[in-house]
Amino acid sequence: MRQRDTHTAIGLEAICQVVDDFYNRIQRHPTLAEPFTRVTDWPEHKARLSHFWWISLGGERYRDDHYRVASTHLPIGISDALVDDWLALFQSTLKEHLESELAAQWYQRAEHMGRSIRMLGEWKPGP
Repeated sequence: MRQRDTHTAIGLEAICQVVDDFYNRIQRHPTLAEPFTRVTDWPEHKARLSHFWWISLGGERYRDDHYRVASTHLPIGISDALVDDWLALFQSTLKEHLESELAAQWYQRAEHMGRSIRMLGEWKPGP
């Protein structure tokens, strides 16, 4: 299966369940809860991120959301430790919801996102 067809194998309902469970865990996590205190509408946040993962895994858009990774994550003060914690929590959530092959395929995409977010943390605007 091609990476971009992962959405079909997982299905939208399962993606929504993973995202819902993951962000419930985020709110209780010792290091990740604080950066997410700026979320004021959790149902909308989860719906937005479910859509994000759906399209990231190859699905067609069903919302008119636009994702701005830099402007969303730079103000939080991303560190390698936060990305590590995010990835570890995401991986454990995936493993509880999906068969190992599908969890691995989705996690591979999450690792790519993690690398991108790490680069944002290293980015310094010019003068």
